[in-house]
Amino acid sequence: MINKVIKALRMRAYKRFMANNMQAVKTVAHYVRMLRRAVLNFFRQEMDAFEFIDEMVRTIEVQFTRAWNEGAREAGTEPKDMTDEDQLILIDRMEQEQQFILGFASDIETARMEQTPITPLYNRVELWANRYNEVRNEAIIHFRKGKLEWKLGQTEEHCTTCAALNGIVALAEEWEQSGIRPQNAPNEILECGGWQCDCSLDPTDKRKTNNALNRLLDIAAGSQL
Repeated sequence: MINKVIKALRMRAYKRFMANNMQAVKTVAHYVRMLRRAVLNFFRQEMDAFEFIDEMVRTIEVQFTRAWNEGAREAGTEPKDMTDEDQLILIDRMEQEQQFILGFASDIETARMEQTPITPLYNRVELWANRYNEVRNEAIIHFRKGKLEWKLGQTEEHCTTCAALNGIVALAEEWEQSGIRPQNAPNEILECGGWQCDCSLDPTDKRKTNNALNRLLDIAAGSQL
């Protein structure tokens, strides 16, 4: 009973927050700019730790929701048709990400006190922002009932795992069963670890790959050797 009440309160707070904060559609590049600005302002002491953490929490909530909605639409589900269970998956994903904010804030404070360059912190922002693509792909897998094709991203070099997955067409539930997905760092299945993975699982009408699930399971098993 208590757990149900807690979930209901979380859902109510989430819906109220998003009603006040969802505005024009933004991009991954916008997410990067928002995070970089917060890091720079905190590094320069133009905002205190509380303000930085609050800004990070709010930015993650807004951008993860955009990514989740984008993936759902690509899979044929409008946000207005999502169930509370669908929304709770997103909320849990947000909370997982927000657990890393305090550590990031501490590292920024340390860099400022030691007068080290801000560039390594900006590099970490790129990794944070890549979660947008990760959440989008998670939504596609969650909502899609048809076929999904693994497509390589725009990175110049691809790891052997992503290259082997390229072009495979399988049912959404087969991708989910295999445990293989883009990004999702630290990703033990992908050779690249998923940290800068730019691959995607896109809805497709192409013919399903022969023995798709077995191929996926073989790739997943091979990555653990």
